[in-house]
Amino acid sequence: MGKILIGIDHKWRDLPGYVFLGEILKKLGHEVEYVRNGFEDIFIYGYKPDVVIVNHLYELKRQKLSKKWKEMGIKTVILPTEGIPTIKKYRAFAAGAQNDLSSVALYLFWNEPMKNEVIKNNKTIDPKRCKVVGVPRFDFYKEPLSKLLSDKNGFLKKHGFANCNYPVITFATNYTQAQFYEKNREFFKEDAKNLGFDKVFEDMGGLESIPKRDFESREVALKAFVKLVENFPKVNFILKLHPSEDHTYYFDILNTKLKKYSDRVKIIVQEYIWDVLAVTDIELKRSCTTGIESWILNKPTIELRLYEQEYYYSKEHASGSDEVFSYEQLEELIRAYLNGKRISNEQIVNREKFLKKWCFNIDGNSTCRTAMAIDEIISIQKNKIIPFSLKKFIMYLLLKYLDYLPHDFKLYGIKGLLQRRFVDNLGRIDKHFHNQDIKRWERKIADLINNKKDLRCLKI
Repeated sequence: MGKILIGIDHKWRDLPGYVFLGEILKKLGHEVEYVRNGFEDIFIYGYKPDVVIVNHLYELKRQKLSKKWKEMGIKTVILPTEGIPTIKKYRAFAAGAQNDLSSVALYLFWNEPMKNEVIKNNKTIDPKRCKVVGVPRFDFYKEPLSKLLSDKNGFLKKHGFANCNYPVITFATNYTQAQFYEKNREFFKEDAKNLGFDKVFEDMGGLESIPKRDFESREVALKAFVKLVENFPKVNFILKLHPSEDHTYYFDILNTKLKKYSDRVKIIVQEYIWDVLAVTDIELKRSCTTGIESWILNKPTIELRLYEQEYYYSKEHASGSDEVFSYEQLEELIRAYLNGKRISNEQIVNREKFLKKWCFNIDGNSTCRTAMAIDEIISIQKNKIIPFSLKKFIMYLLLKYLDYLPHDFKLYGIKGLLQRRFVDNLGRIDKHFHNQDIKRWERKIADLINNKKDLRCLKI
């Protein structure tokens, strides 16, 4: 039996899949603890794990920490939370091709192309330690996890839609850099430099042009969205915001330009994307991973090409969608789909090609493959020697048993805590998990995997 520490970056993207992974690892005989991303090194001195699971080692600081853990006898596993980059030049960076991966015991990939990026460009990691498992969070679209997907009528009632019989159009936004155009510019530049992606955009107008172009692209897209709401009175609309966006921008639009349509237009933040897409009839997107998820569900998707200087675009990501370059084209296409238009055979073929290339195998077993790969490296675990640190042990106790209250106080302030308004200084809502979030998903998943016979990964 091993002790496994799982770092969770974003509650609204990563938490359910990681709890599912944790429950499978428990069934395999291991002990599991969860930690907020960035606090792994503190928890090591209290929990004393055999394995630490992180989402990347982009920063030099994290690479150094991983080397320190290796010296202690602790194995580092990289399990990406984003593994299908839209921009080609970003792919080598996203795969960690520039990073020192010599301390990594196991690097798990969503697909072969990203694995090949590392093997081709990074000589610090043995290719034998690189393994493709698929996209764990896409397991929610297959059994047994698909049993947890929302019922359409219940979901719409929960969010206050007046007429649950109307079709649903969802715009999954992903303008994560727009927030840095008018504020937090220094944070943006410093963060890009620390992570190492500041050079990715050199031949695309430069890093500093990106926030402005994201901002302008968002303006054009939201103008079209408002117009759709006005011109389609018998349609429900959802704005599903990216977890890392500044959400206040969208709420301002909802409370002004869309105020009189509040019975059929909603902003959805604190719901998981698979629940939103399950009730969606048409998705509007911008070369986003959510579009791929809609393809798995056989939903029509529309790629918005409304902004002339758009940089965030991938021909592959758009290949299974209809592309529109004007509001008039967008409206015409939506009317066609609402009147029975079907996804074309060409799009179906393109979707199948994309899913095979970039998602490995969407069979509901990616998390199981992940668990089995981790179980294998624990079986050859060496003795670990973790020195005692009174400071870090006390910090561990405070974070764990006060449910991250010290961190929450720093993020949200006393006013935010008293009002339970968990919005950080970048406008992100309730990003970090609490103990109750873990317990909630443990209860849900426990009902699906009551015994080892229910785990298909044990039969692979």
